[in-house]
Amino acid sequence: MELTTKIFTIIGTIFFAILIVPIVFGFIALNKIEKDEYSVKWGVLTLIFCSRVAGILMIIIAKKRAKS
Repeated sequence: MELTTKIFTIIGTIFFAILIVPIVFGFIALNKIEKDEYSVKWGVLTLIFCSRVAGILMIIIAKKRAKS
């Protein structure tokens, strides 16, 4: 699921490359994914600014990791 989140974050960042904010949030989200620092906050920001699929997956992963 982490790989899918990364792929959709990259696709969303490239798709909205005209705007500065998605690029910034995309790189921050990718760094959070690499460090396994998932949070609902970054999932929502990714959902709004980068990719809806990647944001939803980040929220799901954060919720699963919070339970365990």
